[in-house]
Amino acid sequence: MKKLLYIAPHLSTGGLPQYLCKKIELLRNDFDIYLVEWADVTGGVLVVTRNKIVQLVDPKKFFTLGDDKHELINIINRVKPDIIHLEEIPEFFMDSEIAKQIYIQDRKYSIVETSHDSSYDTTQKQFFPDKFMFVSNWQIQQYKDIDIPQVVVYYPIEYVERPSRNEALLNLGLDPSKKHILHVGLYTSRKNQAEFFEYAKALPEYQFHSLGNRADNFKWYWEPLAKDTPPNLTWWNERSDVDKFYQAMDLFLFTSKGTNNDKETMPLVIREAISHQIPVLIYNLPVYLNYWDDFKGVSYLEFNNFEQNCQLIQSKLSDKFSINLEEEAFVVSTYPNQHSIEETTIECIKSLKQTGRQVILTTHYPASKELQDMVDYYIYDKNNILTKHTFYGYTWFDYGSWKIDLMLTGEDNDIYHGPSVYTNYYNAASLAKELGIKKLYYLNYDYILKDSSYIDYVSSILDKKQSYVGVKQEKEGDTAITYFLATSPKFYLDNFPLIKTPSEYDQLMRDWGSESNGLENLTYHRLQQFKEKIHWEQEDTFLSLIKENFTHKDFSRVEYFSVVEVKDYPEQFAIFLSIANSTDNRNINISVFEDNSILSEETLEITSKVSWFIQVFYDIEKTYTIKYKSYDRYNGNLIEEKQIIVDKEYATNQLPLNGYLTLL
Repeated sequence: MKKLLYIAPHLSTGGLPQYLCKKIELLRNDFDIYLVEWADVTGGVLVVTRNKIVQLVDPKKFFTLGDDKHELINIINRVKPDIIHLEEIPEFFMDSEIAKQIYIQDRKYSIVETSHDSSYDTTQKQFFPDKFMFVSNWQIQQYKDIDIPQVVVYYPIEYVERPSRNEALLNLGLDPSKKHILHVGLYTSRKNQAEFFEYAKALPEYQFHSLGNRADNFKWYWEPLAKDTPPNLTWWNERSDVDKFYQAMDLFLFTSKGTNNDKETMPLVIREAISHQIPVLIYNLPVYLNYWDDFKGVSYLEFNNFEQNCQLIQSKLSDKFSINLEEEAFVVSTYPNQHSIEETTIECIKSLKQTGRQVILTTHYPASKELQDMVDYYIYDKNNILTKHTFYGYTWFDYGSWKIDLMLTGEDNDIYHGPSVYTNYYNAASLAKELGIKKLYYLNYDYILKDSSYIDYVSSILDKKQSYVGVKQEKEGDTAITYFLATSPKFYLDNFPLIKTPSEYDQLMRDWGSESNGLENLTYHRLQQFKEKIHWEQEDTFLSLIKENFTHKDFSRVEYFSVVEVKDYPEQFAIFLSIANSTDNRNINISVFEDNSILSEETLEITSKVSWFIQVFYDIEKTYTIKYKSYDRYNGNLIEEKQIIVDKEYATNQLPLNGYLTLL
């Protein structure tokens, strides 16, 4: 086996060491490889590529020169190589005196030179190898007047199958709903990261990622950039897992230009990006000799045309060029029985209209003319179907000094609006199919869209799947998150039948094998029957995406009003009210009458979540009437009223079934 001695000017992370690393990797079974590192300039930091090389070369055959560079001659004499391969021309890094000893006329070894430079004045060449092994055709032209055999050996393009984009991004802790743009390279004026930073500033809707070390000798270049980094740009420093970024990113944007005196050569990062089948945008530099023209996925930036380049980036990334917005619509489900809900619904609709998609409003409560005029289509279904929840019959509240155990079956606190939401969804799908709409995005009215790129992301998924659904584990079992759900209207109608009564809705639980009649549980079990056609977004990812892309005003509409026993105080009952809305704007008046005389009256100003109770001393022989009235604080309109009558029969038979208050 012939002895091959490589001499490298340095092994600090960059194109030269990476090219050498690949050669060693490919040749180490065919040659007895030795390596001399002229100088260790990594500073103990820029070591990613050097570490790879150290793993490939026998440590007894790996040498790093110190101040005495003449040690190189001693190494050559001991090794007695058949081939000495300089990874850069000696004029660039080697002492002339030492080079003369290596390039002696009667040498017993062959010398091969590689260069990673495109700017050298070859008329100044002093030392001549037996062969040139170049990295680009430009170098062949550059050295054409030197009558020595020359060959181009390109860094290999090794096509890698791209993994799931979602998984690749999540593995890096990145948001799949965003578009991600990559630049890889040492921070230097040639690599031109400054322009990459400018694109990030001009295109805040995208996430920009810069990989590359910031060496101290280039601090004059990168320090101003570090001080002016836009919020949508992340610098990842030098990485040993660059392949993970190539696999995950949506675009490789390489802004390198160089100058007449500092030209690019054949950047390995372009070849690596092509290997990972990521779209590429580069400048078509003269040194490339149009080499990249025939590579699918490679496009060229325009010199001195920043605005045009921004449009090129957008055209590479934006799914809107393949999205027919006329065939997509949002479905906003709301119940606008008070001003604050109407205002939130308006805010929701405005955010959705900005995407260019149609909006269908569905309600079981008459919407105002203002709401109707805002949307493209409005469906009002006066048949507001309600049922009783089959799973949730109990809840509790613990506030330290008091605790409530509440049975929801008492005073109809288990009334469930699942069927009404179901029919809202069905009605919208039915209309959408008639209108020729192909993609529907169901959304609860209290979610305000912040970033439409998430919807574009879901739209791209619906090109391949019938539905996009978030999954969540609840007490009754697995559920499909329904406050945001995307689907094909035809698929929805084919598999979710029309229901007109509570019993028809409850029958779905038995038909589909769900643990409860909860809409989310029902929907999950129905879609599981077509699981290969569904894109399932797991809970952590889904909730993260929703938080990132929506503002949630949180009208949960979960409200309990009841009377309960007071534990250890048989002469009392307690009136209990709980409201779970984070946003609200009501006055709730609660009055208590003993026979026909008023005992107490209190008006609660409800602007957010509330848990409240009042204790009432009572005589079981008397009748107590509790009146609840809810008013809109904006206009004073009565929203809802309830009444509970506690008499002897109620106190004996029903009150114990409602739950109890414990004073701690």
